[in-house]
Amino acid sequence: MNRSSRIAVIVLAAALVPGLAAAFTPQSLWADWGEHRLVKTPAPCFGHDDVVAQLAVLEHADPGGLEVRELGKSAQGRSIELMTLGRGDRPVLLWSQMHGDEPSATPALFDLADYLLAHRADDPDAAAILDRLELLVVPMLNPDGASYYQRENAQAIDINRDALRLSTPEGRLLKQLRDDYEPVLGFNLHDEQRRRTAGDTGVLVTNSVLAVAGDADQTLTPGRERAQRAAVAVEDALAPFFPGGLARYDDTFNPRAFGDNLTAWGTPVLLIESGGVPPPHPFTDLTRANFVAILMTLKGLAEDDLAGYDAARYANIPENDDGDRVDVLVSGGKIRQPGTDAAYRADLPFDVLASDAERAGCSAPKVARSRVREIGDDHLLSAETTIDASGDIVLAPFRVGASGWAARHWLTGHTLARLAALGVAEVTWSVPERRFIEGEKLAAKANGIGRARLVVSPNPLSRTLVRLLRPPEARPAHSLSGIFSLLSRASAARVLGATNLEETLDRLWGISNPLQVPPVLAPDAPASFLIVEPTESDAGELAGDSVVRSIWLGGYELGAPPR
Repeated sequence: MNRSSRIAVIVLAAALVPGLAAAFTPQSLWADWGEHRLVKTPAPCFGHDDVVAQLAVLEHADPGGLEVRELGKSAQGRSIELMTLGRGDRPVLLWSQMHGDEPSATPALFDLADYLLAHRADDPDAAAILDRLELLVVPMLNPDGASYYQRENAQAIDINRDALRLSTPEGRLLKQLRDDYEPVLGFNLHDEQRRRTAGDTGVLVTNSVLAVAGDADQTLTPGRERAQRAAVAVEDALAPFFPGGLARYDDTFNPRAFGDNLTAWGTPVLLIESGGVPPPHPFTDLTRANFVAILMTLKGLAEDDLAGYDAARYANIPENDDGDRVDVLVSGGKIRQPGTDAAYRADLPFDVLASDAERAGCSAPKVARSRVREIGDDHLLSAETTIDASGDIVLAPFRVGASGWAARHWLTGHTLARLAALGVAEVTWSVPERRFIEGEKLAAKANGIGRARLVVSPNPLSRTLVRLLRPPEARPAHSLSGIFSLLSRASAARVLGATNLEETLDRLWGISNPLQVPPVLAPDAPASFLIVEPTESDAGELAGDSVVRSIWLGGYELGAPPR
């Protein structure tokens, strides 16, 4: 049923049943946002020009419903806009993107304004919000930081640590706005680290909330109690979509922060931090969650000052937990590193370091970036994806080399993809020093997701590296011996000429003295490895006929789409 049909049904029902009128719920808001949201651009791709353009769209569509004015200028002269809607006597202040790289709520503020104006005639909740509240909306407080996608403003100052000194024009404007209107509640909208969990539950935090204290003693004033009820309203609004996914942000008093000082100055503040989204939710559901949570909180505020929400429940919201969630956990296997003579039992957790723009689909990743968290007993970690490597061996990836300027003709992206399929993570290309800059440019074009990384060096190759003379054949290799054979035929010295498997591995790892080699799979290192399944004849250890089950480079599994 489309939006107009649904409204028609509600209006008809209201006519037939006395006292029945349309009202919104978390579920109806969730559905309406999906079908009719104003801003289609994902938040990380929504810039200052988009803010100005969307404000003009809203103002033109309903010139009597809202007022748009420029509050002032940023440090670099960009406009900081204020959108005001509602004619009530209770001001509410909402501001987003105080940190330029925290944009999830910014489109939601436009979406909720559009929703309220479009539904004020047919939805009593929308009408009540606009009749009883005055919404003061600053959708992008830090347009300079947003333009660089950085936390700080153009003065390199964190605006959220400038509440006392007021060195930033953005901070002065926010302070003046608060003083002029003395809002009954402020919504401070941010993004946080996207791998936090709700307490020790292992559940990914989609949003964190905080009823911000105005002093180090955490004094519970009537205003702060209102903010606690607002936090509970957010929990109830999001529970149908992200059960257990709300947490309580760190409540340590910060005497320099705006939320803490606004509360001290008389405007209680609810902090909402957007976190991560569990599968199968798209990244844009962070904006959707803000839309639903804020509107449901405004509904309760307009209705009865959120009296329907028990402030005592606020203390039961689990605290944010940092560090117990990873993107991928390779669990149950044994790891074989260069410099070790046997595989040992250990888990391998890692994060894929994709940018918000990549997560939102605004840009495709050009290089694979990842970070191993730690090696060892990590079975207590929660993960978005868990790979059962029980009975398998996680093998460090291989390194090879190439020499001479002429190698540019075959060191292409296609060659690097073939080498990646053979478990090669890195190719060192030795070029004449006068060709180094040109070689770097060629490498930048050739490198990419699903390819071995081409590293240009002006120095001669180490004699420990297997030196390639040509690309390997474009044939699949399903076992270690198949990999060795293809690399051998492409190299200057036959890899299979090594006397045994251990020597072959050492040559493909590029080491001569295992006692002097640090581990490759280690904390903060890229997550590049092979998962190898020993056959029955291998007796649980590596051998030539061990089956290569999967290959990961930079946190991406070959043959799988980027996460």
